[in-house]
Amino acid sequence: MNKKISLFILILFIGIGYLFNIERDIHKKLVYFNNYIQTSYNNTINSISSAYSRYINQIDHIKELTLQNEEYQKYKILYEQNYNLLTNDKSNHFSNSSSITFNNNYTKVKALSYIKLNDFSKIVLDINLDKDSEIYALITPDGYSAGTVMHKNNKTIAFLNQNDRCNYTVYIGNNKSPGITSGMLDNGNLIINYVPIWKEVKVGDKVITSGMDNLFPFGINVGVVVSFKINENTQQVLIKPYAKTLELREFYIYGIK
Repeated sequence: MNKKISLFILILFIGIGYLFNIERDIHKKLVYFNNYIQTSYNNTINSISSAYSRYINQIDHIKELTLQNEEYQKYKILYEQNYNLLTNDKSNHFSNSSSITFNNNYTKVKALSYIKLNDFSKIVLDINLDKDSEIYALITPDGYSAGTVMHKNNKTIAFLNQNDRCNYTVYIGNNKSPGITSGMLDNGNLIINYVPIWKEVKVGDKVITSGMDNLFPFGINVGVVVSFKINENTQQVLIKPYAKTLELREFYIYGIK
């Protein structure tokens, strides 16, 4: 009997020990699984937080670069304008350097739509100008003349170089032959009318704004002469314009106070 009791007690202790070992193994596995879940959770949260921070930083950096790019575009326009000012009249402006001014009076605008779907030479801009009588200069981000701007019928309308109502004064070549833009031919060449017959014009001459109309500042690049013909009293000059206005959605208006 004692042997049976002793055997039973031995088996009981062995069973209890076995059960405790299983419990410890289960506990270890649960602890490991729990640690794995916590580690994975923390890593995921940290990864998402890091990605979000990088995203926010990229947005801020993009905004900063966009603003810098707009400023650089303005300075490019001013640089080319004043470069033309110096190279076209060195003796006068070097002797009177106070006449050279760096005007930062440029306002960035965007094209919203065409006035008419069958006329790509007139567009509506996203700015409200108060005076119907005022006319302003339209310039590309590259610093080229693009057209004229006015307020009409509660809209701000840009008449691009293609439009025959887009008229501003220019100088042609080193002789500064004056002329007036008068629309564009179907081949894309810009028409310059009223060029004096006694002024020499050559193919390849550079054309810039003269500033004599108080519309464009002096020295904005317009284009290059490709041909000309002598009429009865004046010359008509055709130039290849620098500005590709039909491909653009953003411009600068010059002269808004």
